[in-house]
Amino acid sequence: MPRRTALLRQILRRGVELSLVHAGGARLARRLRPVDTVVLAYHDITPDQQAPFGERSLHLPVDQFRRQLDWLQETHHIVALEQVADLSASDGRARAVITFDDGYRGAVTLGVAEVARRGLPATVFVSPGFIDGQQFWWDTLADPASGELAAELRRQALDECGGRQDEIRRRWPVDGSGSPSRVPAHAGPARLGDLRSAVRLPGVSLASHTWSHPDLTQLTEERVASELSDSLAWLRKRFEQVIPWLSYPYGRSSPSVRLAVAAAGYQGAVLVEGGVVRDRRKVDPYAVPRVYVPAGVSLEGFMLRVAGLGPS
Repeated sequence: MPRRTALLRQILRRGVELSLVHAGGARLARRLRPVDTVVLAYHDITPDQQAPFGERSLHLPVDQFRRQLDWLQETHHIVALEQVADLSASDGRARAVITFDDGYRGAVTLGVAEVARRGLPATVFVSPGFIDGQQFWWDTLADPASGELAAELRRQALDECGGRQDEIRRRWPVDGSGSPSRVPAHAGPARLGDLRSAVRLPGVSLASHTWSHPDLTQLTEERVASELSDSLAWLRKRFEQVIPWLSYPYGRSSPSVRLAVAAAGYQGAVLVEGGVVRDRRKVDPYAVPRVYVPAGVSLEGFMLRVAGLGPS
């Protein structure tokens, strides 16, 4: 019954999306409530025939990603992340920014290749502590049938373990295959060589996702400072294409964390959600909102999100 209910909801949602887009709803929304900038939050990009795995919403098939990029090129002026607060005039179209969280290998290979093929800029947020390391805990602990993390498990992992990979691994140990949810080798953290290849592509930059991806709001001031400084120093030591921007792990921040980010020399930081930017002059550079793009969204659903009509 739950699967049937989910399928029915999906069909209804798809019908609403098609109706809104083809009736001109997205265009009307852009006219009535103009979008200045939309910062897109992607995670992994996978081969098209990849069997479902991990936390499913994070793993977007590359063909869907291609269609989204093609549409964006027609409708938006795509700029680099550092230009979010740039007040200079654009070509009259809304602006879009492409970002990837977590440094998934698929994003660093398939994703940035598609972006670079179109001559577009993109930023990949990396947690150096994961490079060449274990699979991400949220993928290995996701339910294989639903492709989701149980709500109580997620709560405990974030609120009781602080989102720290080492603590979560101790509490819910998994074997080397990634049980209970089997995660393909290519869908784990990028390797150092992957990052080196990625930054050779024009327009691709790297930025910090902290050192080990903890919930910064649950750490001491000293630990927050080291998470911020160590990750940026590691990136700068190895790559020239690094920008002093941060993506908050799990999207969690606080006034004290934002002060620490500024003190560590970062020029800005992004949330994982929050919606579109309607006036860049009013955006807090250390709390820039983004529109999260899940794997299950249709092209019409994507259009609505970008127009500020769908979930952020």
